[in-house]
Amino acid sequence: MTSANTQQDTPLLRVRGLKKDFDENHVLRGIDYDIYKGQKIVLVGPSGCGKSTFLRCLDMLETPTAGEVWLGDTMVNDPKTDINKIRQRMGMVFQHFNLFNNLTIMGNITLAPVKLKIMTKEEAQEKALQLLRRVKLEDKADAYPHQLSGGQQQRIAICRSLEMNPDVMLFDEPTSALDPEMVGEVLDVMTELAEQGMTMVCVTHEMAFAKKVANRVIFIDEGVIKEDAPPDEFFAHPKNARLQDFLSKIL
Repeated sequence: MTSANTQQDTPLLRVRGLKKDFDENHVLRGIDYDIYKGQKIVLVGPSGCGKSTFLRCLDMLETPTAGEVWLGDTMVNDPKTDINKIRQRMGMVFQHFNLFNNLTIMGNITLAPVKLKIMTKEEAQEKALQLLRRVKLEDKADAYPHQLSGGQQQRIAICRSLEMNPDVMLFDEPTSALDPEMVGEVLDVMTELAEQGMTMVCVTHEMAFAKKVANRVIFIDEGVIKEDAPPDEFFAHPKNARLQDFLSKIL
């Protein structure tokens, strides 16, 4: 299945025949999809349907059982590919922040680019301060993760990914571990990112966000894509019976 595209002919991300098994459990059963620069793709579906596994296969946090994942002209799951170089281009924001508790916020954001010699310490700190201003947390540079709320920690996790200048951002249920009043502050940052043209692939239960931001919404069930449409069509005129049932329970 190919997502509709208006920007250009060459996909940024190409997925072909993607399968993932955990022993006898066939989580992904053959997914084909193209994602183009600047697109915002939102994945929805019931728990255990393979959404997060799909996302984790894109940057090899899970190794596909079969199929190919391409980022530009590089096959991500080729054993010869340097996966660290791929992950520099593919930012990942997790459900549970995954910040280093022993490092300050500045230390968390600047660790990777300095360690990988992408930036000097000074360059990394300057960029980090710009990002912290962007998410309205510049006063937290010297704080530690445990001193921040969940919403603030997730905004820092987004900054940490953006510090590497990624080509695409992957979000794996970034608000599901947050208290309800903190969800909005994270979605605001994601919405601003989307408006500025960042390519995004997002697994989320936040349907209002999907309606507002997505170019395409994908419904995954039983390890395959059952529906793929622009948000207006996806929510107002779902064709798949399983999607109709799913939406009737959550909207």
